[in-house]
Amino acid sequence: MTTDRFPAIARTGTAVIGARYVGGPDRQRLVMDDEVHALESGSPPCGLSAVSWFASTDGETVLSLAQWESAGAYDTYLRGAGYAAPLAGPPRYRLYRSLVEENETRVPGCLITAAFDVDGPERQRYFTDAVIAAQPKDGGHRGAISAHFLHSADGSRVLLYTEWISVEAHEEAAEAGDHDQGHEIFSSTPGVRLTHGGRYRLHRSLPLP
Repeated sequence: MTTDRFPAIARTGTAVIGARYVGGPDRQRLVMDDEVHALESGSPPCGLSAVSWFASTDGETVLSLAQWESAGAYDTYLRGAGYAAPLAGPPRYRLYRSLVEENETRVPGCLITAAFDVDGPERQRYFTDAVIAAQPKDGGHRGAISAHFLHSADGSRVLLYTEWISVEAHEEAAEAGDHDQGHEIFSSTPGVRLTHGGRYRLHRSLPLP
């Protein structure tokens, strides 16, 4: 049964996260609803723990997140089915570090992503650790709930996955310059290149037994 609750990204063994251009809000909903129905009406692969769908606020893209219990379960699926959204696709990610208060109970209303190409595992770790070290000690903007740094298993990418209470809160933080120090790190770290980002609202999430 689907839910409107954000996925528990910190519990992911292996994650497949991909954004696909669909060309408009009506098409967004059609693509997502068709994929939800296909999974609900079929037999989910062994080791698949959840799938979530997000719609970009500009109406252009769909972001899907497939959470697998382990790399082994994902590899077994690939051998039988190959790459196909929303369950599979390069690259695969694993969680490296997270920023979240221990007793955080607020409900996310917006997902913000930023994806980076990096020159190997050392750059993944260096860049992520530098961004985390630069975060304000007071926790930053009151609308920020959590930040999760996912590294591709092949060492080529870092995905910043951040949860906010609302789109408006993220816009307010950007206008106030709260992200300026992070942007400076993005642009000045050798071997790191921002490729794309997005702002999304959750459409549906499907936890699996």
